Amino acid sequence: MSMYLEKLEDASAYADVIKATVGPGAFFAYRFCDDFAEEHKRYDVFKIVHPRGVFVLKHFDRPDRFTAEKTICAMLPADLPVPRVIGFSGDSMVTEFIEGNDLKEMTDDSVARAAASVAEIMNAFPLGNGYDRTVAEKEVAYRSERLAYLEGEPLLHRAYAMFLDRMKEMPLTLANGDLVPINCIEAGKRVYLIDWEYGGFMPYALDIGRFLAHSGEHAVYPYRMTEPQKTLFCDRIYEALREKPERGVFDRDVRLAVFDEWIMIVSWYLKNPDEPKDETFSVYFEKANVLAKELLS
Repeated sequence: MSMYLEKLEDASAYADVIKATVGPGAFFAYRFCDDFAEEHKRYDVFKIVHPRGVFVLKHFDRPDRFTAEKTICAMLPADLPVPRVIGFSGDSMVTEFIEGNDLKEMTDDSVARAAASVAEIMNAFPLGNGYDRTVAEKEVAYRSERLAYLEGEPLLHRAYAMFLDRMKEMPLTLANGDLVPINCIEAGKRVYLIDWEYGGFMPYALDIGRFLAHSGEHAVYPYRMTEPQKTLFCDRIYEALREKPERGVFDRDVRLAVFDEWIMIVSWYLKNPDEPKDETFSVYFEKANVLAKELLS
C-alpha cells in the first residue's frame, strides 16, 4: 500500500471552504490516494497549499461522520497529538497539515511514540463508565450481528459471545475508532492520530486491538510490525496510563479486542460464501481459532 497525491486541475469546488476557513488567496489542491490490496482509492481529503500555509481539507459525504468528528474535535484539549482544527464550513473541515510519515513500516521508536500518543489521549479521558454510552452501545449492536455468521464455528461463536459480554462492561475512553498505522503520522518525536470520524466513547481496548490485529510480518497484513514491537506498544501504553485496570485484565481485554478484529475479517468471508477463501481468510481464521481456545481456557 502506498499513499500518494494527485493534483486537482480544478479546485474551484473548494474555494468557498478555503476562503471561509483559511482566508482569501489562490491555492493548489492535491487529493490523497492509495493502492490498498490492489484497489485504487481516491479520498475526499486534500492537501491545500495556500499563501497562509499548508492545510488538510476533508469533505464528508455522510452527515453523521461529519458531526462525529466535529464533536470530538471540540472536546480535544489543544495540547494532544492530533491535528489542530482551522475551521468548518458546510460539510467540510480544514485542519493543519502534519508533515511526516505514516506507520505502515514501524520501528521501535515509532511504536513507542505511537503508544505514548494513545496513552496521552486516554489520560485526557480517563477510563471509566460515566461517559455517554451511545456510541459504545451502537458498536456492541453492530458487532452482535456477526454472531449469526459464526454459528457453524462453535468455538469462534463461544469466544465472540464472551467478547461481546465483556465489551458491555469494559471501561470507556475517547477512541479514534479506526486506529490503524496509516492514521498515525510521525512528525519529529511525536505521533499524531488523524481521522476521527469513526470515534467516540468506546471500550478502551478497541483502538489498541485494531492497531495490533492487522500488523505483522506475514504478507497478508497491510502493516509491518514484529511481535516484540507489539509487546512494546502494549507495555508503553500500560506504563503511561494514570488510571488503569490490573495488568492481567488489561492484557486480556487487548487480546479480546484483537480477536474482535480477526473475527471481523473471518465473518466477512462467512457472510459471503461465494467469495473464494484465500490466504487472508486462512491466516485470520487460524489465528482466530488459536486465540479463541486461549481465551476460553
